[in-house]
Amino acid sequence: MSWGLLIDSFALALLVAIFSVVVGWCVALFLVGLSGWKRVVFLLGVVISFSMPPFLIVNTWLGLFGKVGLLKPWFPFDIYSFYGAIWVLMMILWPIPCLMSFGALKRLTPELLDTEPGLSGYGLVKYILFPLSNSALLQSGVIVFVLAFNNIAVPAILQVKVFPAQFWVQFSSTYNFQMAWQYGWVLVSVPVFVLLVLRGREVVWPWESQGLDPDLFSERLNQSIRWFSSAFSWSIIAISLFLPLGHLLLDARTWMGFPDAVQAGSRSIFNSFLFAILAATFVSILGALTSRYKMFRLSWLFFFLPGVLLGIVWIFIFNRPLFDWFYGGIFMVVTALGLRYFAIGWEAMRAINSSIDTDLKSAADLFGLPWWQRWQHLFQPQASWAIVMVWYVIYLLSLWDTETVVLIVPPGGETLALRIFNLLHYGHHAQVNALCLILLALAMLPIILGFFAKKIIKKRFAQGEP
Repeated sequence: MSWGLLIDSFALALLVAIFSVVVGWCVALFLVGLSGWKRVVFLLGVVISFSMPPFLIVNTWLGLFGKVGLLKPWFPFDIYSFYGAIWVLMMILWPIPCLMSFGALKRLTPELLDTEPGLSGYGLVKYILFPLSNSALLQSGVIVFVLAFNNIAVPAILQVKVFPAQFWVQFSSTYNFQMAWQYGWVLVSVPVFVLLVLRGREVVWPWESQGLDPDLFSERLNQSIRWFSSAFSWSIIAISLFLPLGHLLLDARTWMGFPDAVQAGSRSIFNSFLFAILAATFVSILGALTSRYKMFRLSWLFFFLPGVLLGIVWIFIFNRPLFDWFYGGIFMVVTALGLRYFAIGWEAMRAINSSIDTDLKSAADLFGLPWWQRWQHLFQPQASWAIVMVWYVIYLLSLWDTETVVLIVPPGGETLALRIFNLLHYGHHAQVNALCLILLALAMLPIILGFFAKKIIKKRFAQGEP
């Protein structure tokens, strides 16, 4: 394995982080100046952009700038290149610095502006807004750097040689554990560096502060900055959200291939749904049970590790006669996904637990309520929606995941994400679009089922049924 690939990987991740931070901060600046439903709608667009399946983003740009792309005759941009990988990864990851910068900028107060009443425009950006958000920019930049560095799917599909992708290719062809340990330490050192950088630093999210009055904020920015941030933000949302959805839904080949994709991939559809549900439930329950123990913050290491390396560790541990009942089964996949995304569930459940009314918790402890009564009378009224959202986020991450399961998926256990990943290598854009549509339908399925379940429960209570 060439160590020159490591330099290329660092360069790729660094450029993705820089561009993502710049794009995210500009969009966050526009968000701070919005108010009411406009802010909610645009913020929802940012969140949905981040929640899109990565394969849909990749397939969109392949359809535009691939070997026979629609725009290839007019724009000679080669998507199968180092710069193509930077562009696609940036389109996937820019919402992270956007949300973190938005949370930091919302800490701006009228008192802070009143200290320099004549400061506006570029001076306001340079001396107040940028220093206010530089910590969030550093944190988000480091996170994006690691996620881009450890990403295997995008460089592999775009035929860009990077260290983690080459690591996966060599191991999958030889199953050489000595080679895996020899080079795997590099992949471990990067997330360890991230944990050290972020250790003890406060992460500010948008919902933690009310922020400055949007009209006052817009008034202090000059017209050229407001116009630029507005035009730039709408362009980014159009490119990262509406373009992939339009490419998917308006292409007649998507709908023509949909019935065949459902029929041919029925087993993959079931596997994806089953693995995602089990992993999300496993993580949510385990996160709730361990949320009071600070030592589990180290589990963020597994989230920032490449999923392939986690799969190699799982193979090394469980590929033994003692674990024949476990190895090659669905629970090997579910536990690997659970370990990969456990940190999110643990951190979220810890935040939810700290938001519960302390007086009510003390009363529950005093009366010695069992766990089911604590859930019914304490957590369910105050935090049920937050817990459901945590479960749903992990469900989506598990649904999109390919890197964690690519080496450990059991025979007949192929997921939709893996099926799409394999087809993208051969340019089957119509089939990929149809499968992405199915994947989006699976993403919406828990919401639809939850909506109807809520209707049925309300109807039964209204009729007085138990």
